[in-house]
Amino acid sequence: MRIQALLAVSLLVGFAGAEEEWERFPDGSTGRIEEFRGIGGIAIPAYIRKPDGPGPFPVVVMLHGGRYGKAATVGMGRSLRSPTAEFIKEGWAVYSVDYRPTEKMLEPVEIDDTIEAVKAVRKMPFIDPTRIGFLGGSHGANVVSRLISRVDARGAVLCAPAAIDLIEVKKAPGRGEAIVPILKRLISDMEAKLGAPAEEIEKDPARYGYNSAFTEAAQARCPILIINGRDDDNSPPSVIEAYVARLRAAGKPVETYLPDHGPHGFYFGRPDIPEWKESTRRAVAFFRRRFAPDAGASGKASDARKATQYRHGSME
Repeated sequence: MRIQALLAVSLLVGFAGAEEEWERFPDGSTGRIEEFRGIGGIAIPAYIRKPDGPGPFPVVVMLHGGRYGKAATVGMGRSLRSPTAEFIKEGWAVYSVDYRPTEKMLEPVEIDDTIEAVKAVRKMPFIDPTRIGFLGGSHGANVVSRLISRVDARGAVLCAPAAIDLIEVKKAPGRGEAIVPILKRLISDMEAKLGAPAEEIEKDPARYGYNSAFTEAAQARCPILIINGRDDDNSPPSVIEAYVARLRAAGKPVETYLPDHGPHGFYFGRPDIPEWKESTRRAVAFFRRRFAPDAGASGKASDARKATQYRHGSME
């Protein structure tokens, strides 16, 4: 009897511990710290948060700005502020994902790592794998701008996609736009790596092995909303306008919100300005349309074959 009693206590403790992995929030949603395996098996932090109920829920995969940071990743998933809170209110899950720990930024492996994150969230039993959206800010928006040519999604929101095309960024000062020192350093590093100035690389990007969201614009697989302030020196507005022109020339659906006042980070409430609330409103409206049952990755109805592929983790 004593052994049976100890076993019963042990099982109860085990079940209690499993339940405690999920945090409950005032809005009724629950969330927990996760991790996914990037390229080479590296463990990368993530945070999943879902509305109350069994689902399946549409999900917005979110990527923060700056470098690797578990605190930033978890903080965005746990946030009671917009846009995270608004997405939860709409009945969508949020999957906040990080980058691999490294001193370097904007490395190609980050794109491949994030593809693995998408595979991981699509396998979660409470997620609708046919209704995936992306939202990234700064560094995260840069990564998302490359994901959309590789992964099927309902839609993507790019918030101030920093360094989206270094060749175009180099032209910004000539147009009278200020750029932050890190952009100048990234341009210099790119030119040193490829062995030519940006002006020469632009003439034949393939020859130098240069690629960016600009060179992949025609391969974008989903509608896009771009949010970018006209006074953002991390993401010069003329670069965004050039990217929008490329997307539209390729027949890709793209919307923009380009307020006159929108410093870097305003879309995450830094600073707390009216434009932050408007950017959230537009992002919510965008995903409402994109998550509609009859809206597929390209704006057309999804078919049963794709749904079956997604259930098995296919990225096709």
